[in-house]
Amino acid sequence: MACKCGGYYYTLNAKASFDRDLAKTRKFLLRNVSVIRMFTSGFFRSKWRSIAGKRRILSMDAREKSRSTILESSKDKRVPIFVMMPVDIFTLDASGCPRIRKLKALTVSLKALKLAGVHGIGVEVWWGIVERFSPFDYDWSLYEELFKLISDSGLKLHVALSFHSNIHSTHGKGGVSLPLWILEIGDVNKDIYYRDQQGFSNNDYLTLGVDHVPLLSGRTALQCYEDFMLSFVNKFESFIGTVIEEISIGLGPSGELRYPAHPFGDGRWKFPGIGEFQCYDKYMMEDLKMAACREGKPQWGDKGPQNAGCYNSLPSGVPFFEEGKESFLSDYGRFF
Repeated sequence: MACKCGGYYYTLNAKASFDRDLAKTRKFLLRNVSVIRMFTSGFFRSKWRSIAGKRRILSMDAREKSRSTILESSKDKRVPIFVMMPVDIFTLDASGCPRIRKLKALTVSLKALKLAGVHGIGVEVWWGIVERFSPFDYDWSLYEELFKLISDSGLKLHVALSFHSNIHSTHGKGGVSLPLWILEIGDVNKDIYYRDQQGFSNNDYLTLGVDHVPLLSGRTALQCYEDFMLSFVNKFESFIGTVIEEISIGLGPSGELRYPAHPFGDGRWKFPGIGEFQCYDKYMMEDLKMAACREGKPQWGDKGPQNAGCYNSLPSGVPFFEEGKESFLSDYGRFF
């Protein structure tokens, strides 16, 4: 993940940044999608800013100070409030192109938020909108218009680069799919999506199994994400660090690093079921087989755990999630 805030660019190591950021209450988890050329070639200069000197937390030991002193010292230290842009802000026109809904009403709302003391707006930047029709055909016009509208209202931006679809979570109303050319590939090869053990696929996000497989018009999934991010930075470089204060990168379904293990709308899962592993596309199974051979246990690569319950199981009574010889703490469980 890379951001430029307060005049400094910085880059984050994938695993280290994930561990650090998981402790923070952020809406979107972050993902470093391979070594990005621009981030390592000197375009971004790595520089960490120490926040300790500027953001101090009063300990319980400070209670002996007078209330007036505390109030005086914290008077100007306000928490910046960001409001999330509604998920249905975009709609499709007659030609199938996305556009902003109710532009005048949105303009009035943004000005009202500014007057109310809101610091900025959180906006999801959808892969399925920008690179919608064909590979490398990036159309940023919608976001240029939206970002200018937000900036002209005196508001800042938190941007989330979203590589997932929200069609299912919005029940098809105002939702954004993956790029149409990706869906065309998926119509022929459903293994580019996560699959459950019964073979059902989910087109909310590309499986991690194709991260390094060039199935997407000659590119791997990571290359698609990388090219998208490079295009974003090239287009909005002047906004980064001034209007755009934070950039987050989506990890998977709903922007989170997880399986789409709880599908709703098709009757497979109901709350509070534990869901199912979604690692049965052929590319992830090939990875499993290779890992099992390296481990000297080729039999472990034939299938996933058979004692992990089903979509609507509860954790209690499911051997794989309990203590025992066949649990996730076993040699096989740890390997899987």
